[in-house]
Amino acid sequence: MQALIIANGEPPSDRLLRGCVSAAALVVGADGGADVARRAGITVHLATGDLDSITDAVRDSLGPARLFVDRDPNRTDLQKALDLCIARGATSVDVLAAGGGRPDHALANLSLLFHYRGRARVRLVDDQFLAFGVDGREAIDAPPGTIVSLVAIGRCEGVTTRGLRWDLDHYPLTFSPYGVHNEVATSPASVSVKRGDLLVFQGRYIDRHQ
Repeated sequence: MQALIIANGEPPSDRLLRGCVSAAALVVGADGGADVARRAGITVHLATGDLDSITDAVRDSLGPARLFVDRDPNRTDLQKALDLCIARGATSVDVLAAGGGRPDHALANLSLLFHYRGRARVRLVDDQFLAFGVDGREAIDAPPGTIVSLVAIGRCEGVTTRGLRWDLDHYPLTFSPYGVHNEVATSPASVSVKRGDLLVFQGRYIDRHQ
């Protein structure tokens, strides 16, 4: 099942938000993310978190049956929303409005792309990029010219790409700028890793200046 989480960060465009909502069987607001959705004219199916950021108007419109209060201080609101989606049967979860604001929050959100590996495919999506972690091998079904950046979290062994302008063949990557700003040459492209946590940032546009 495809689920969508709307977090309480920088709002996406209405076009992106509505496209993601139409593709999702379950839409969950991570605390104030329910208000982000409401301001775009969308009502989430459920909301969760410590709910200290949600407005009274949205709280009242959802009602107690659709509010899942979770005050666990050791988990972020986004974690709580991901846990709720997976408990409801989601196998793929896109997350909107997870960027902007504090850089520590942004890095923590990126770490969740690996935390749920084996339970659900999680992607962070905004108007410029989508980000996901590589679980063995991942296809990149995007048109030629699409920007693709690879970022190793720590050390990655055996990184192999196919269909990119500058392909790698069983290459070791570390946390460095080395894999930044590649692009799709032939579609579908692919990336695989033997060992380690590898992030992929896939552009949602074509770089016409290359």
